[in-house]
Parts: sequence; structure tokens; C-alpha cells
Amino acid sequence: MAKKRRPAQPARRSRDDRAAASARGAGARRSSAGSDAGALVAAVVLAGVLAATALAVDTSAAASFDAPKRLAALLGAALAAAAAFLWPGRQTDGAEAEPLGRGARRAAAILAAAALAAATVSALVSPRRAVALDALRAVLLLALFLPLGASRAVARFRGLVAGSFLGASAVNAAVAVLESRGLYHPFQLETFGSRQDTGAFAGNVGYLAITLAFASVLALGIALEHRDRRVRIAAAACLPLYAAALVVNQNLTALTALLAGAAVLLALRFRARAILPMAAAVALVVGAVAAYPPLRARASELGRAARAGDWDTVLSFRGGPWAAALEMARERPLVGFGPGTFAAEYLPHRFAAEVRARRRFLTPLLTSSYAEAHSDYLQLLSDVGAPAAVCAVGALGALFLAVGRRAVRGGEGSSEAVVLTALLATGAAAALTWFPLQRPVTAVPLLLAAGRAWRVGAHRPDEAADAEEPA
Repeated sequence: MAKKRRPAQPARRSRDDRAAASARGAGARRSSAGSDAGALVAAVVLAGVLAATALAVDTSAAASFDAPKRLAALLGAALAAAAAFLWPGRQTDGAEAEPLGRGARRAAAILAAAALAAATVSALVSPRRAVALDALRAVLLLALFLPLGASRAVARFRGLVAGSFLGASAVNAAVAVLESRGLYHPFQLETFGSRQDTGAFAGNVGYLAITLAFASVLALGIALEHRDRRVRIAAAACLPLYAAALVVNQNLTALTALLAGAAVLLALRFRARAILPMAAAVALVVGAVAAYPPLRARASELGRAARAGDWDTVLSFRGGPWAAALEMARERPLVGFGPGTFAAEYLPHRFAAEVRARRRFLTPLLTSSYAEAHSDYLQLLSDVGAPAAVCAVGALGALFLAVGRRAVRGGEGSSEAVVLTALLATGAAAALTWFPLQRPVTAVPLLLAAGRAWRVGAHRPDEAADAEEPA
């Protein structure tokens, strides 16, 4: 008897499966296209914010440099967040499906949220409630740069974002060098001492120098790690310009932060062979100090002051704001005086600190005051209290652990993790004796880098793939 032929069901199912898979793929591509449209808009806004916070100036404003930069940062944060997270047809990727991740990343996210919650409580119970609530609104908007840094917008278009930051920094660096030679002065400024005349469009030489330290570490990392030879050459070409501007600004805090970030970058990049490039980096900084007479004179002055025990001069008169911050933390250790209240509380608490220490804390001008503690860590204690400060520093430590582990282990995403770890180290070092989180020109790139570090520090395969997408 002839055998009956069975219908070719498996083959038909296979064709059906392939058709369904193709349909799913087309739907995913359409969803991804919608997602990427929002991501592209967010990335363009972020690039504009980085350029504006570096270059925007309003000569008719009372705060000609800070006011337009702060406005650009706050508006840009809201617009970019709306585009990145509220754009219709967004695709939900793996990172968004499990937003907190595991281990150190989860700890970093929870501690950062706890710090913001504690800052909110501090503002609500502040003795200067109006000032504190006004500052809190700005803090919450600036905090949006953390999830934006972790978003698909920066993952997909980080080349655009990084390029805007490096390009704006190059413009400021070139103007600073021209100002130092007396060739170009875009603004007529009333300054105390010739060292304050090279702030370019950042306005303040300290703000500019810290920004250039970040830009130098980022450019060095791209020059060492990027896959595209042309991009590496372009990044390397920026380094001499940044270095020249750092030298003419004579800011030792920025040079120290740069050395810290470069040391971390080189250690993670070269491992046991890092000693030679580290020595070369130190030699370059020492050579720059020795070769530029004003910077050499400043270093000599600080050396003489240290030998004479004149620590006010060595610390650039930071003893007063540091003592005031500690006095404020001693008076209200749990909730502080509220975000943004240090300027109003500085003088009475400096006087109280002088009485307690039985010594004067000198300032360059007897009539001068301080709006910042010149240490982000101390100002956290004075403004929002010890619990919030511990949560914020704990979040930073957990973030270092997550992204540093990815950098050390190698594999997918490790190259970017190396650069991000170095950027965070630069910011952490600068925050010891400066306030990079309190000025938009430095806060925006640092917060975006922190958010991106949180994303790259993941161990999920889909997030690792995002980390390796072309810039």
C-alpha cells in the first residue's frame, strides 16, 4: 500500500515563525525609530546646554556670566528630560525595564534619591525657607542630568554631546590664551589681581580651569580609547590648547584635579605599565609650572608660605569658609540650614568659628565674603546636614565601585568605563577644595558623566551593547 504523505506542517510553521519574527523586527525598528527621534532631540538639547553653559554671556544682567548659564541649564534640563522620557512611541530597553540594576548600581541610585529627599526636608525646615526652597527647585532640575546621562539619548548620541563640550572648552581655552597675551578682551572686567583676567566666556578663572581639567581628561581618554583614528587625532589636538589655558589661568586646584583624573585613567588603561605615562604626566605639569614665570612665582609663593606656617595663604584663604561650614554643621547637624543658605550664614558662623578657635580666619579683602564653602563635601554638611551628605558621598562611592569594576574587568564597555571613572575622579578631587557641582559650566558635564557611568556600570548584556555603539 502506498504511504500517505503528511502535510508539511513543520515547514509551514517555520515560514510562519519567520514572518512573525520579521513583523516583530519591523515593529521594533519602528519603535526604535520613534525612540531615537526623542533621543536625538534630547541629545541636541544637551549639546546646546553644554555649549551655552560654557559660552553664554549677558552683559546687561547683574550676574552677566552666571545668570544666562544657569537659565540655559535649568531650561535645557526640563526640555531634554521631556524629549528623552516623554516622547511618544518610546522604546523601552533593558536598562529602563530594570532601572535600579543590581549591587553597587542599585545602592548608588537609592542613596542619590535619599540624598535628594533629605535635601527637600532640609529646605522645608530651613530657618531661611524662602532661599532654601528657591535653591531646591534648581537642585531638582539640575538632578535631571543624572537620568539624562543614563538615558538612551546619551548612549546613542554621546559623540554629539562630548563633541559639544570639547568644542566649547576649546573656544574658551583659545580666548583665555589670547587674554593672557593681551591680544583679545571680549569684556572689560573689574578684577582683583591680573590672575583673574583670563576667564574667557566662563567669567571666573577657577570655573574655567576646572572645566578645562574635565575637558583634558575626556580628550586624553578619547585619544587613547576611541576606535576611530580621526577622532583620536582630533581629541589629541585639543590637549595642547587646554594645557596652555590651564597654565595661563594658574589654578593649582585644577592642575591637581587633572593629575588625579589622568592618574586614574592611565592606571586603568595601562595597568602595571602605567608608571611611565604617570611620570610623564607629572613631569609635564612640573615643566609647565617651571616654564611659565607667573605660575612659577605663584608656586614659589605658596612654598614660602608653607615653610613659614602661613596656611591661610597656602589654602588661598579657604580656612574661613571651611570653618564656617563646620560651625554650621555643628549647630544643625541633622538637617543643615537648607540648600543655598551658606552665603547668608557665612559671616556669623565664621565669627563664631573664630571665637571657638581663638584665631582670625583671614580673607584677601577685609570686606570680602564667600557664597560657597569652597568644598562641596563641607557644604553638603552645612547646607543639608550629615544624613544627606553621607547619602550623597555613599552614592558617589557606589558609582565608583560599579563603573570601576567594569573598567577593571575589561570586555564590552570597558573602554568607556575607564574614561568615565577618570572623569569622576577628576570631579571628586576638584570638589575637595572647589565647588564644581554648584556652577552650571562644571555641574552639567559632571552630572551627565555620572549618569552615563551608572549606565555603563551595568552587567546586563543589552546595556553593554549600548556602551559599544558608535559615537
